[in-house]
Amino acid sequence: MNRYLVTFIFSVCFFSVLSWSVSAQDSPILTATLHNETSPAQTLSAGAQGFDVARITLTATVADVYINGIYLTTDISGGLSNFTDIYLYDVTSGSTLKGTYPNQSANPNLVQFGNVIIGNGSTPKTYLIRASLSSSASGNVRLGFGGFTYPTLAEPVLNGIPIYGNTLTLPGTIVLTPSPTPTPTPSLIPTPIITIAPTPTSLGFTSLGALGLSEGNTISAVGSNDPDIYIVNDWGYKRLFMNPIILNFYGHLGGFPNVKNIVPSTRNTLVTSGLFRNCEINDQRVYGLEVTSEDTGTLHWVNTTGTQAVLDDPDFFKKVFCINTNEFNWYPKDLDYNSVSQVPSYFR
Repeated sequence: MNRYLVTFIFSVCFFSVLSWSVSAQDSPILTATLHNETSPAQTLSAGAQGFDVARITLTATVADVYINGIYLTTDISGGLSNFTDIYLYDVTSGSTLKGTYPNQSANPNLVQFGNVIIGNGSTPKTYLIRASLSSSASGNVRLGFGGFTYPTLAEPVLNGIPIYGNTLTLPGTIVLTPSPTPTPTPSLIPTPIITIAPTPTSLGFTSLGALGLSEGNTISAVGSNDPDIYIVNDWGYKRLFMNPIILNFYGHLGGFPNVKNIVPSTRNTLVTSGLFRNCEINDQRVYGLEVTSEDTGTLHWVNTTGTQAVLDDPDFFKKVFCINTNEFNWYPKDLDYNSVSQVPSYFR
């Protein structure tokens, strides 16, 4: 009888171990690799905006993997403070903005989005990280993914995480040490720092319809630290209502009750423009807005030819918003701008 008991116990243990092994083998594996189109190491100029950092590919084996968030990270402590904005795109087919850093969640480095399936044996998912520098950016840093969040309890085994793009050499602060015996040198004309301003297309914009909007809608991002109200156009640009009183100059818009509440990621897909023209009197002159305080601004005539304006900025006329005489007269006017490049960009 003891022999049968031992045999029975052995069988139970054997099948328990076998069952555990099979279960462990069923755990999905999520593997991250750098895409071959990842940007090489870069030396960046101060204020660089909207530059590509890394393309990262995710593949699943054993079983499908479900994710709904990606943690951004750097290879140095506090490295994310070097960036004012980081944009995450799904570029598997086309380009779809998934989210931005920083956000308003408890984890500002977590970019959350709707559930995504990375299929076992299916086409891998490729994500692009694009970023803009803060004014204090300095040192060398690599930016990438630190982990994921999942809509189910079935978490995969991770392979290749954390994963980073190539090294970014940041501008930092240059300290000049005077020579004890300075030698006079001819004055040099400083080389201007050229930064590429983001466009709606570069931020993933395809159409207002895809965002659930129409031209002329007034919008405001709920749950963000930016309470501003904007109006949008078909080209993917938005203009700011500098002061609440300005919205009252346009009764046909329906005032504050007609403002559409949108999520911050939708707002961030639309680029803010500060170019205005008084269409009520058909004034052909275009003015640039200079923000002088929280609720005030000044207009400057952009005193250049239309041909030169388009050479300086191919999207120039797509950014021009019509205003009426009441709003035009509300702003003080100041010295002309002689180039499109002098028009300030508005950032909240």
